[in-house]
Amino acid sequence: MIEKIGDFKVVNEAFPAIGAKLKLFWGHPEFNDLMDELLVYTRGAPREGFPSTVLFALSTLESLHAIAHPKLAKKHSGIWNSGPV
Repeated sequence: MIEKIGDFKVVNEAFPAIGAKLKLFWGHPEFNDLMDELLVYTRGAPREGFPSTVLFALSTLESLHAIAHPKLAKKHSGIWNSGPV
């Protein structure tokens, strides 16, 4: 399943520990928490960040997960989701 997705392969080759977590949580609600942990800066200390190819692959995987598992998709709220003004 996730192992066949090219974007997963990009992440897994660069960061096997993250790839293992993505594989473990794919199809589960915890996937969203993992993606938040990876993509949203919440630490006080500086961090290096991901190479652009990995960042793009993670973002794509987040979207693919929402499509494959719509009931687990994050519920977005705020001004950008409120519709036309």
